[in-house]
Formats: sequence, C-alpha cells, structure tokens
Amino acid sequence: MVLDKRRAHLLSIIQQSSNPIPTKDLVAKMNVSQRTIYYDLDQINSWLKEQNLEPIENKHGEGLYLPDTSKSELILQKDEGFDDWQYQLSKQEREVLIKAKILLEEQDASMQNFMDLTDMSRGTVAKVLKIVKDEFRQAGLKLYYQKGSGYRLSGPEEAKRKVLSNILATIFSHPEWQNVRNKVHQMIEPGTESSSQETDQRLIVRNLIFEAEQKLGLTLTDEMVEILSLQILMIMKRIQLQKYIVVESEEKKVLQQTDAYQATLLITNKLKDLWEVSFPDDEICFITMKLLGSKVQHDDFSRYTERELSGLRDVVHRMISDFQLYSCVVFDDKKGLEENLISHIKPTFYRLKYGVKIANDLASSIQENYQDIFHLTKRVMEHLEHYIGESIPDEEVAYITLHFGGWLTKEKKQVETKYRAIIVCENGIGTSYMLRTQLENLIAGLNVINTMSIREYQSIEPNADVVFSTNYIKAKDIPVIHVPAILTNVEKEQIIRRMNELFKTKQIEKDSIDMVMDVIEQYATIHQKDELKRELVHLLEKNTSMLKELRKPMLNELLTEQTIQFKDYVSSWETAIETAAQPLIEQQSIQPQYIQAMIDNVNELGPYIVIAPGIAIPHARPEAGVEKLGMSFLRLKEPVYFSDKDKHRVQLVIILAAIDNQTHLKALAQLTEMLSVEENVERLISASDPESVIELVNKTVEV
Repeated sequence: MVLDKRRAHLLSIIQQSSNPIPTKDLVAKMNVSQRTIYYDLDQINSWLKEQNLEPIENKHGEGLYLPDTSKSELILQKDEGFDDWQYQLSKQEREVLIKAKILLEEQDASMQNFMDLTDMSRGTVAKVLKIVKDEFRQAGLKLYYQKGSGYRLSGPEEAKRKVLSNILATIFSHPEWQNVRNKVHQMIEPGTESSSQETDQRLIVRNLIFEAEQKLGLTLTDEMVEILSLQILMIMKRIQLQKYIVVESEEKKVLQQTDAYQATLLITNKLKDLWEVSFPDDEICFITMKLLGSKVQHDDFSRYTERELSGLRDVVHRMISDFQLYSCVVFDDKKGLEENLISHIKPTFYRLKYGVKIANDLASSIQENYQDIFHLTKRVMEHLEHYIGESIPDEEVAYITLHFGGWLTKEKKQVETKYRAIIVCENGIGTSYMLRTQLENLIAGLNVINTMSIREYQSIEPNADVVFSTNYIKAKDIPVIHVPAILTNVEKEQIIRRMNELFKTKQIEKDSIDMVMDVIEQYATIHQKDELKRELVHLLEKNTSMLKELRKPMLNELLTEQTIQFKDYVSSWETAIETAAQPLIEQQSIQPQYIQAMIDNVNELGPYIVIAPGIAIPHARPEAGVEKLGMSFLRLKEPVYFSDKDKHRVQLVIILAAIDNQTHLKALAQLTEMLSVEENVERLISASDPESVIELVNKTVEV
C-alpha cells in the first residue's frame, strides 16, 4: 500500500505539528470535508501499521497528533529516502520526472524506464510523452524515438539548459514533492539515495558557494544555495558529455565586468583543481547569470557604487511613490523599504534578463491572502517593466507584494516587549519581513529581534524566548513554532494556542469574574454558579488571547446613498474637497480639521491627488482627524481645476478617510479597478442619481 498525494500531505501536516491539531483546522487547511479527513486518517493509520509505526491518535478536546516515536521514525525515513514514504504521482510530477530523465539520463530514456520511474502503465506514460513532446517543441526542442536506443532530444543546448532550470524551479516550488526531488537528485548525482543526503561533491560545491557569498558580501537563501549547487553539478555533467552552451559575445563582455563573474571564477577554478573539469568561458558566464539571479537573504549595499545602484534606485523610488499614491498611505520608513526592494529587485532584474525561472511556492497563497496589495503592486510594476524591457510574471509580482505588504502592516509598538523572537526563513528578505510583521501584529508584546536562514541559525546559540521557523528545525534550548510564510486565520489561531501553552498567559483576575457574576445575578437566576464561573474564566481567557483580527470593508459598504453627492458647479478645488467631505462630517467619520489637512497637502505637495484625468482622491494621514474609516463621492457637472493644466481638471472627487495603512485597501483596490475602465468613468460623470453609482460599484465588487 502507498499513500496518495493528499494523504501524504495530511500525514506531513500532523507529523510536523508540535501540538495536537483540531479536525476543523485540518478541514480548513486541506479544503476537504470532515468525512474525507476521517476516511483519510483510517487509510493513513493502516499504512502506519504496515510500517510497524504507532497510528495517529485523537487527544480529547485538543485534536489529532502523531506519537513521538512515529514522528521521529518518519523524519529519519524521509531523510534516508525510505521507499515506502511515497504517494502516487500527480500528472505534473510524472511530466517533470520524464522530462528530467530525457535531459539528464538520455541513454536510459526508454518506455520501460519511464514506466519504472513513475510506477505507471505503458498507456499512461504514452499519454504523458505526448504532452512532454509538445512542451519540448514549444521550447525549441524536438523529441523523437530512435529504434534500439530509446527517446532522444535534439535542439540547441541553450534551450535544454532553460528547460532543466525550469524543472529545478518547479520542483522547489512544490516542497511536498519529496519523491520527485529525490529522483532528480539521483539523476544529477548517481548513487545518492535522497535530496537530503549530502554527498562529497555537493558539500564541496556548497562550500565554494559560501566562499563566493563572502566575496560578494551577501547571503543567499538556503533554497538558492541548494538550487545553485545542483545547477553547477548539472553543468559539470553537461560539460563531461561535451554539451556546451554559447553566450553572445556582447553579453559575455557585460557579465565579465560584474563581481559575480569573479565569484564564479573562484568556484570554477577550484573545481578544476579538484576534479580536473575545465569550464569554458561561456559556461562561467552561464553560472554568473544564475548567481546574479539568485534570491538573497541579506545584501551589503556599502560595496556597491552609486553608478551600479542609481538606475534601480530610481525605479524603486518611483514604484514606492506610485504605491503611496494608489494606496493613499505614507510609508514612515521609506529608506528601509527602498533598500529592501533593491535587494530583491536586483536579482529579479537579472532573472528576467536571462530568462531564469523563479521557484515560488508562495505565489498563489500571496495572491489569495493579499489580493488588494497584489493588485496595487501590479499597478506600480510598469516602472520595472520599462527599465527591464520585459513584462513581470505574477510569481515575481507576488514576492514584491510581500515587501510592500510587510511595510504596510508594520505597526508602531505601543506595548512593552514580552517575548523576544527569532524568525528562521529560507525564502528571502521579503518573505521574512512579511512573516515578521504578521507575527508582531498578531501577538501583543512580540518583538522579532532577528531574521535568519537555517544555516545562520545552526551556527549560533539563539538568545530569544521563541523561534518561528518556516522549515522543520530541531529546537535548541528555546521552543520552536513551525509556521508557513503566509498565515491564514486557522494558522494564526494555532500560533496563539501554541504561544498560550508555552507562555502561560496571565489568568483573568478573580475580581473581574466576580464583577461579571454580580452583573448577571442582577438580571438572572443562576442555578449552577460554580460551573458558570468556570465557563466565564475559560471564555475570557480564550477571548483575551493575542489575536488581532483586521476586517477590510468592501467598496459598496463605504459608497452608499448617504455618501454620494452630485453638484453642477463649485468655485474652487478647495470648495470641491470641502463639499465632497461633508457626508463624512455628518457620519462623524472625520473631524473638521481633516478637511484642512487635505487642502494643506495639495498646497504643499501639488495636485498629486489627481490620479487620472477627471479623478481626484483627496486624503490625509489618519492622525489628522479620522475617527473611523470612510469614503465619499462627489460628481461635478462642470470640472474644477486643481492647477492650470488640463490634466488636473476634475469631475469626480472621492474623499478617503483611512484609519491605518491596511483597512481601506480592499475598498480602494475595488475603486481603482472600477476607475481603470474608461467606460465606467464616463458613466460616473454622466450619472445623476446615487442608484446609478451604486449599481456600478456593486458590479465591480461582484467580479
């Protein structure tokens, strides 16, 4: 018996959890019914018994857990590439494995070997080969069958290398593909049993990459070091087969001027001395491209000249300015965000320039959980697209979303530090910072003192109260809580529960409960006083947890009949702002001084609030007089001018009163989506009643 993909994933979740998981949490995580979870658990427990392991147990009132003996044995078996720790391969996994086999072990690319590799029938493999053949054709390669020899691939080496790089990126984008990763490792390094087995060759290459890091003054992500070491071993294998790449002479000149080229020379020269493998200059340039496009954990800007950074700094500056404009927020630490973004965008630039695919297992999660921030980020990407001359894939936009999201959700500390924390995260700067802000905003009194990679963590004695890690790591002297990089509400509740277990939260004061009991007794007869008191203590302890929920209202909740106005004419732009803001005054969403603050902003900064022809969104900082989130709409029949230029004539004035950097973002994203369609703007300008505006708003919200 083998586990299918879903059940292997379910077992992995329970195995990696440091505390019992309620069934309802597994239902939410797996997106299946409770009945399916129970059925899967029966199958998993049957499999565990076959392996002579203790089954999953249910701890009453707490949830499901795997006994420690089984947990440690499964970790050991996975590390050793245990054959039975596997699941039936998905369609995508089969395709990846067969493509890898054709490229890395051409001499063994036969139908029978494909069947053995994927545990699939001849008919299923034949169907996969048709898909693979078409994918190779789109990449500029031709897959054909040679009688007596098997399947062969013809085409330029550059195209083959690109497909190989994409295979690695795809594998690392799916952390649950442990078996696929193991098998590809074995193709690159024959004799290895699993991806976690550190061979002498890979250890040497990894150490050389660490030396290259020191030369470059940066730290790559743990994942990137693993990918790079495999790419270098893969390149060595291609060189031994006399399969060489060619880099254009002009591009070679550019690459040879970079520090990354010198760092690559350090690696290739030492490999030549060790294993007598000679790297042609084109191959050195090819590795340089990979190094330049690698994700970084830390980067030292002091080593760069201003000439090297000026172009990117200008792009990032314009991205931040536009993001502030479109999101109606002001970043307090713009310099910190700028350096953070440059650290990420520099390798992004090279990845896009050289067609290097990124491994991003978080992209879909980011788009799902941060739709509004992703939407705003996508709008400002035009500056980077113009600079690079390429469109930006959603995988790259998703990572940049994390940078903006981390700064948006950053809150000023208003409580004393109770817990000092370290984050161990291998996904890079943006992910680490986003996780940091999620945790600090979730847990009152939490102060993240450092973010680091796994290897950095392993080399220190941590001085903190708790460690949060996105990868499974062994606890040292302080507890470890394993977390995903993007937290859902279910995962937030689990973290709170775990924190409450680790740091017994202060009991509710007895006199507080007694006061509540006194109030109840005034209006009701209590039959079981002690039981009620115990329930109240439990309820209040539960509800005074550190979880802080953030609700983001929809656009149709803010733009209503009460906040929509129509005027034929106003005498000035100042009057337009004052008139448009009146509904918010009446709703007590803003204080009168907020109107003056919006006018002062325009006088000081110019008509930056005119975001598009005919449209202005006046706003000021929350502390200027906002009481609660609000938005109001004014349509003018005659345009008002915010300057003497035609581009600053406005007929739609939409006031925004934001209470922080986040709560208004969903409504604002929906508003900008609606206003980005020219036909919608024309309909709003020609509207004469609130119902017409509300109808258009509702259509936008429903999409």
